[in-house]
Amino acid sequence: MNNGKRRVLHILSGMNRGGAETMVMNLYRKTDRTKVQFDFLTHRDDPCAFDEEILSLGGRLFYVPSIGQTNPVTFVRNVRRVMEDNGPFDAVHAHTDFQSGFIALSAKLAGVPVRICHSHSTSWKVRSNWISRMQLFVFRRLILASATSLCACGEEAGRFLFGRSKMEQQKVHLLPNGIDLDLFSGGETNADEEKQARGIALNRLIIGHIGRFTEEKNHAFLLTLASYLRDQGCHFQMVLAGDGPLRPQLEEEADRKGLRSHVLFLGTAERIHQLMRAFDVFVMPSLYEGLPVVLVEAQASGLPCVISDGITEEADAGLGLMTRLSLSKPPEIWAEAVSRAAASARPNRELVKAALAKRGYDAQENVGYLMNLYNLTCEKGQ
Repeated sequence: MNNGKRRVLHILSGMNRGGAETMVMNLYRKTDRTKVQFDFLTHRDDPCAFDEEILSLGGRLFYVPSIGQTNPVTFVRNVRRVMEDNGPFDAVHAHTDFQSGFIALSAKLAGVPVRICHSHSTSWKVRSNWISRMQLFVFRRLILASATSLCACGEEAGRFLFGRSKMEQQKVHLLPNGIDLDLFSGGETNADEEKQARGIALNRLIIGHIGRFTEEKNHAFLLTLASYLRDQGCHFQMVLAGDGPLRPQLEEEADRKGLRSHVLFLGTAERIHQLMRAFDVFVMPSLYEGLPVVLVEAQASGLPCVISDGITEEADAGLGLMTRLSLSKPPEIWAEAVSRAAASARPNRELVKAALAKRGYDAQENVGYLMNLYNLTCEKGQ
């Protein structure tokens, strides 16, 4: 039963605090839920960070094992059954990158009129070979055959998943990862109080990072940087917020290197807009990224960022807050960049907010664009 509401089904691997998940939740909160309701299909049956909020906002959660846990035929059948048994859905929006073609095919078979495949990354394997490139070719063909619309967080992400020709033909809708700009540009939080509440050290240089503990985030590089800073006698603490499969391994490595007094594993963090204010500099040495929501959030907080050149240049909002470095540069170069960034002047908050809104990072504005993409015209305020 849809109770008169239009329903949109979003598909993600799980509703923890990742970039795509945060973006969708930002849009969900801004949507007029008296008219449009989001539901979520994920491939995780364990509790996730956003589950309770989704249910409190009226959304439903469905679980289907991933392709890797089953096989493509069973996966498509299972997803189609969820759509047919719990619809009708006005749109299906897949955020699972190369697997999204199977979602679009399932939606097509279930008779869903609007089927969107959304690219959030510029790569999907740390080490690519001819087999993975052939897989990507096949997955891309399935997407193009089954989706009614293509969407990407940025141009590089669009080229990766959908191909250069689709970008050149302007067949891909670019939807920047919008955030609640008012939240990040709002009133000041006392930094020392925030640090005390989270167990962050006082009177040290605080180097922050927020991200899942997965291979592409390159946390090992952060520990190498921390080791160098410690050996140089730097008075700092590196705060790593997030969770993921590699966290135990990284904690063990930090112990082996004797870094526990310098590195804080914060776990999954709430109130990111307040946490950002406890940082002096944000560091992100990812091997590859699409357009990370967390970098938009960091810039919205006026926080200087030192990032790898594996992250798309589109992430730089032109506020003078971004320093890009090659991962081939030695730790001392990164350390110097971190020191300079932390000492730099912070830009005016209102100027930051205006610049990010102009670049399409305002979630409230993006809701209207998304509803048009869904062929719905009932966004908030109408």
